[in-house]
Amino acid sequence: MSFAGNSSGISFAGLSSGIDTESIITRLLQLEALPAQRLQTQQQQIQQKKELYSSLKQRIQAFQSASTALNSATAFNPIKASSSKTEVATVTADSGSIAGTYSLSVTRLAQSHKISSAAQTSATDPLALSGNMVVNGKGVVVDASDTLKSIAQKINAAGAGVTASIIDGGSGSAYLTLNSGTSGAAGQVQIGDLDGTVAQSLGLAAGALAPRETITGGFTSTGFSSSSTPLAQMLGFSGLGTQSFSLNGTAINVDLSTATLQDVANAINTSGSGANATVRSVTVNGSTVQKLDITGATTQDDSNGVLQGLGLLQKGYSHQLLAAQDAAYTLDNVSLTSATNVITGVIPGATLTLIKGNETTPETSTITLARDDDGVKAKIKDFGNAFNGVVDFVKQASAFDKETFQSGGLFGDAVSQSIESQLANNLFNSVGGLSVYSNLTQLGFSFDENGKVTMDDAKIDAAIKANPDAVGRLFRNSGSSTNSQISFVSASNKAVALDGGFSIVINQAATQHRMQAEVAQAGPLATAETMSFTGALFGTTPYTLNLDAGMTQEQIAAKINGDARLKDLVSATIDGGKLTLNSKRYGTNGIFTVGSSQGTAGSGWGTAATLVAGLDVAGTINGETATGSGQLLTGATGNANSDGLQLMYTGTATGAVGNLVYTKGVASRTADMISTFTDAANGLLAASENSLQAQLDTIEDSLEQIDERITRKREQLTIRFARMEEAIASLQSQQAQMSKTLNG
Repeated sequence: MSFAGNSSGISFAGLSSGIDTESIITRLLQLEALPAQRLQTQQQQIQQKKELYSSLKQRIQAFQSASTALNSATAFNPIKASSSKTEVATVTADSGSIAGTYSLSVTRLAQSHKISSAAQTSATDPLALSGNMVVNGKGVVVDASDTLKSIAQKINAAGAGVTASIIDGGSGSAYLTLNSGTSGAAGQVQIGDLDGTVAQSLGLAAGALAPRETITGGFTSTGFSSSSTPLAQMLGFSGLGTQSFSLNGTAINVDLSTATLQDVANAINTSGSGANATVRSVTVNGSTVQKLDITGATTQDDSNGVLQGLGLLQKGYSHQLLAAQDAAYTLDNVSLTSATNVITGVIPGATLTLIKGNETTPETSTITLARDDDGVKAKIKDFGNAFNGVVDFVKQASAFDKETFQSGGLFGDAVSQSIESQLANNLFNSVGGLSVYSNLTQLGFSFDENGKVTMDDAKIDAAIKANPDAVGRLFRNSGSSTNSQISFVSASNKAVALDGGFSIVINQAATQHRMQAEVAQAGPLATAETMSFTGALFGTTPYTLNLDAGMTQEQIAAKINGDARLKDLVSATIDGGKLTLNSKRYGTNGIFTVGSSQGTAGSGWGTAATLVAGLDVAGTINGETATGSGQLLTGATGNANSDGLQLMYTGTATGAVGNLVYTKGVASRTADMISTFTDAANGLLAASENSLQAQLDTIEDSLEQIDERITRKREQLTIRFARMEEAIASLQSQQAQMSKTLNG
């Protein structure tokens, strides 16, 4: 018996001859699975579309990046730097540089100090030397079992700013070398024996002791991290105990286990030796260190190595491989030196790298900084090409083949078409408030038959050459005001360009914090004094300035104005006979306080008077709330029009001070528009991707349900066919039994 149908495809070969139940079950389940196959096809199509959205997002984000690159004043005033002889020097320039041509002449290059020990028998045999050696203010404890190699390892572990290396030339030719990590004359290696003669025995030091670094009327120590931390702790030594040295024939005792740098200075000042000691803060390579200055000492005796250990005195170098030296060069015949061969600040906004010098016949090169119009043009063309990249992608992804009837995954897609349309319309919308260039057509932009932009190189070149600032205003955010004391700084994408501009009302002008000593300084300082500076201007770390005994008020003001850190934060003057300090920053971030170890007995800083308190500017922008910080006024978050609009007010008048006209250029508008597409929470693409993901989730749930139903169906069919097989088997058994009975 058989059963067949065009729709079922099921056949029965005959119950008496056996049934292929597994094939029957499989075919039945295939029919059950037909809805799942349709869902899987939909799933693939939706997943493809989701991936295309992701690729589209990448294209428009690339367009946004190109737009952001143009939304900057510096994008339209780039400087291209070049050197006529790159083998002599190279140069790079940043956006803060200005055009100019300079004649460079290089006499010598900066180099790092490098010294060597005397030849040793072996690099790995114990040297039988012991003692406390000091390298750049870091202690190195040498034991009798140490080898040349282990001493090098100890020096490197000390973090002394030198690299210790081994040259092993075989028996009798092993050397220890020390290479300074700081180039220039100031990077000269400090080495001495505080206890023992290790440095001398190794041949790293030899000859008579002499001041290592001289200052006016005396000499100074190496730099230490603190003036109040025990020297033994900073050096890394223990058990030094009380040691002595002599100045002008007078013995001075200090307990090096507990004494600080300031304690040593105090011991010298109270010794009656006639020498004077002060602790001075110095900025070295961006870090503040403390140095002990000694003046008035005509003779010194350092048999215990104390002054060597502090880097005040030092023997000569037995084997100097490279001298520590600064670079020497001239720029437009102005003689200059530098501790490094990479020089910044001499040419504003540029970095000059010296490569070759000659003391006999100086090496020369011409350094040129010129406006980089090609760089501006490249950014503008990147902008147009990035838009074309979006158009090309949408066209390819939505293509329809008339012959095969195959279509791209975005064929007929409203989202991608809407994005392309909005971006295209935005490109050629004129920018209000501009008088020279207000539309991209004036720069030679136009659409071709495929919806892509074309750019006329000649028109772009001419516009940039004629008026680069006007070209910049066409693309970027900008602002203008009839009041020169109001200037545009920046704007967020939430700020709105209003017709007629924003009215600015100032309730409080910004001020610079100003403080004055309580009393006038009576005369030269009788004793050394330490001034301390704290407050918002100095952050979380107070700053101290050491003043020498005998300093006049004018000298103190000059020292403050010349200090590496203070000169950028405050300016010192003498007003009414009193030392007066003025913050160089406006507002509450410029507030500071001053204290003195001598109070009014010294420079006059007892209870210092605040002449002017540092206040932030306060006011409104177009009647909306604004936040002040120094001279910067920023529209508050949530404002309808001025959210994120920032301006600077440098005046002192209050009330209605003028208007600020804010203009949002094409590139700025584009970047803002793209943000609405790509915003992770509310963007058009995010909403579309979320919708597709929801569809995928629904399909996945449906597929799981179908899979569960098919699994249950298989179980049911398997049981039914098994029962059928049992029934047939039973019938066949009965039939056989009956046949046997009848035939028996």
